Amino acid sequence: MPPTPARDTAEVVVVGRGMFGAAAARHLSQSGVDLIAIGADAYDPDHSPATVDEHEVFSSHNDEARLTRLQDRNEAWGQVTARALGDYRALEDASGIDFHHDVGCLIASLPGGDGRNPDPVAHLRERGITHEYFDPGDRTWADRWPRLDFPATHAIAFEPSPAGFIRPKHLIAAQETLTRRSGGTLLADTVTGVRRLGAGAGFEIVTAAGHRIRSSKVVLAAGAFTNFNRLIETPVDLELKTEVVVLGEVIPADADELAGYPTVKYLNDGDELDAIYMTPPVRYPDGRSYVKMGANTCLDTNPADLDTVQRWFRTATDDSYLELLQPALQALWPDVVFTSFRTRPCIVTYTPNRFPLIAEAQPGLIVATAGNGGGAKGSDAWGAMAADLILHG
Repeated sequence: MPPTPARDTAEVVVVGRGMFGAAAARHLSQSGVDLIAIGADAYDPDHSPATVDEHEVFSSHNDEARLTRLQDRNEAWGQVTARALGDYRALEDASGIDFHHDVGCLIASLPGGDGRNPDPVAHLRERGITHEYFDPGDRTWADRWPRLDFPATHAIAFEPSPAGFIRPKHLIAAQETLTRRSGGTLLADTVTGVRRLGAGAGFEIVTAAGHRIRSSKVVLAAGAFTNFNRLIETPVDLELKTEVVVLGEVIPADADELAGYPTVKYLNDGDELDAIYMTPPVRYPDGRSYVKMGANTCLDTNPADLDTVQRWFRTATDDSYLELLQPALQALWPDVVFTSFRTRPCIVTYTPNRFPLIAEAQPGLIVATAGNGGGAKGSDAWGAMAADLILHG
């Protein structure tokens, strides 16, 4: 557990030790800023289900794999993501923690896109991103990845390294290793209030464990909880959406064989499932290997209050989600025998313009939130933007 601070003041307090918050803290500490980063420790809902009930705040980064690639939803997103990807190896080398697995990404879509999402192949071409392209019906891609399957109606593009996936908790550990090394302090606690003390007087940050810390500035990187727990005077415009992923367990032999398969982005244009994403088998804390697949579904809802969000994370997801996700996962791996299936709840945080919110919400308080379903891969760069606002805003 990170050490408890033996002081009650800091130049900057970062609220949230998720992917945006950990990145912001690292960039700030390496710039010489005296800071304390506060956030609850990660938990494993499968290993310690009782711990889930004890938690007051949750995070969708509490996971083992997130897709990363240069292909993105538009040029602005792509530039930020490319900045983060370009720094992955340096971050790994500096921290001694590996988190990036550059297995590539297979992108399947109808020619011209699916009518809901931008055409990914057009984006690859417009930005000059290295890729291989296979017309609909051309299955020569399957010579390399014979155990995957897609409809013959879909074109296939393969984006090679540095596309692949990142291990979110490992990436956060890398960020926090460097934060501590630069003199930053990490506090395992939950912030229950951020109070502005008056013009030029800074802020008081109150935690569940009873800490009261004063700071000149605050970075609020609390994800789906940004508008809750008295963290901000005036709520920011966020939309929360529930999301469920399915984990399909594979036997050790298949885990070894399929570990080098690429990640998948599959624009399936379905009424029940939309915009499928998937990783190859990854080892989870229980020692077993799972393929992870997620998508937008017709069952998703939009929670708007703290109690509803907490109940969503604490309660087992409805079997209806598995009934939707399991057949889709099996169809993508037609000859893989999955030995078990389970679902996990997530929440996606959106802004009206579908771009992360990195801005000064009130004097001295920077909000860094809303991955909009794609922020993980560029989190180091989004966090750097928040740090830059603290330093130069």
